[in-house]
Amino acid sequence: MLTRFVDLTDGVAMIVSDLHGDRDAFDRYVTRFRSLYASGAAQRLIFLGDLIHAYGPPYQDQSLGILLDVMALRAEFGPQTVIMLLGNHEMPHIYGVSLAKGDYEFTPRFEQALGKRREQVIAFLSELPFYVRTAAGVLLSHAGPASEVTGHVDLLRHYDHAQVLAQADALLAQVPDLTPYYERYRQVFGTSYDDDARHYLAVRGPDDPRYPHLLRGTLIAQQSREFAVLWDALFTQNELGLTEYSYVQQVREFLAAFSDGAPAPQQVIVSGHIVTPLGGYMLVNRYHLRLSSAAHARPREAGCYLLLDCARPVHAANELLPCLDTVFEDEMEDDD
Repeated sequence: MLTRFVDLTDGVAMIVSDLHGDRDAFDRYVTRFRSLYASGAAQRLIFLGDLIHAYGPPYQDQSLGILLDVMALRAEFGPQTVIMLLGNHEMPHIYGVSLAKGDYEFTPRFEQALGKRREQVIAFLSELPFYVRTAAGVLLSHAGPASEVTGHVDLLRHYDHAQVLAQADALLAQVPDLTPYYERYRQVFGTSYDDDARHYLAVRGPDDPRYPHLLRGTLIAQQSREFAVLWDALFTQNELGLTEYSYVQQVREFLAAFSDGAPAPQQVIVSGHIVTPLGGYMLVNRYHLRLSSAAHARPREAGCYLLLDCARPVHAANELLPCLDTVFEDEMEDDD
């Protein structure tokens, strides 16, 4: 049966988060992993998602090349050795929905870059797991705890993108002419459907088989319960807007929900997704460590990776702090 959870009971994992198209950082982490793997100091490389969508200009965005290299690494080392979780920046490309932050649009550039690699890359993204559970009691996640997700663990465990897409396709197939729906799109969003489909999906025009996919993505976002849960899981803002006490309770309930059937009770969660304003990590509370490996670290050169012994029990997030390290030693020395 399809599962979006990876359970690990042994080995040391090198954990990296949120590189966002940063080729230099990616190459550094892969080089470090190869060294650790060769010496027997690490047996796995785990990316916590959001490898794509650089914040800078197009020439700095190496998102597609990085994803292709991850796929090549998985072929070289095996899918149980190199693991990537689905992040909120990868997910929109499975569904044809746009992703923006303020005036900055993330998805169009990557859609344009995909070209002939589209089918291969989207198939890879569609297969990615959502969580890693370990015998150490450490849960690995892209975005971290979300109260909206706690009651839907089984839905996420067996989540099927193809089924969600097929259900929407079946609804659209019942409509003989989608033209009125394209016009309705213009009325709702204030922009031409044709212009937006070309911009966000890199389609050629109405004859492109993917032309209705922007409409399909809108339909899924509005009506799919499964998609709503996945969205909450990948876009949660964690402690934002909560008191310290209430967030601790949320994390503990989240970990308890993910402990069912896990190799051990999950005691601590490690996630990326959100900027750490003072360095490459943040001890959010006793149960939650936030990791920033490049783009979300402040400064970038403070970015960290985590070496996690997947079999050695961990009871509190601060026990992981001695296991953090950096690949930016030369930049830090230059700053000194």
